[in-house]
Amino acid sequence: MSAHLDDDLLELYSTRLHELTRQVESDHRLESPDVTVDQRSPICGSTLTLDLSVDGETVTDIGYAVRACSLGQLGTAVLARQLPGKSFAEAERISAQIRQMLKQEAEAPQGDWKDLELLLPAIDMRHRHGSALLPFEAVCEAIAELRARKND
Repeated sequence: MSAHLDDDLLELYSTRLHELTRQVESDHRLESPDVTVDQRSPICGSTLTLDLSVDGETVTDIGYAVRACSLGQLGTAVLARQLPGKSFAEAERISAQIRQMLKQEAEAPQGDWKDLELLLPAIDMRHRHGSALLPFEAVCEAIAELRARKND
């Protein structure tokens, strides 16, 4: 899909994007997370603090404080809605798929993750990839930290 969208599709994308980004305008931090990570995109300065609560290798809850453009907010909103109840492997799979999608090496996610197709217009904006990937980098860092603790 090209970043050049016709007017009707652009309006649909804009409306859905606005609905999702509104969901993360206010911080939603967890009181006692199992892990908290901070991510910053060096290119644009977007930041995300991500909290995860887990049971084994399953995410049970997610918290966040996001200071990013709509691309970072979108990914955070979708993760906040879809990640609880999913495995670490699923989180890593979707993160890898988004990285590949932005490089035009994979299709947009489907199923529970379908809203992430709203990141497709960012393909042609390489300077925005850091913000788009911010929540996915954060969740992968959190998972890596939890696994490292388990192995200590």
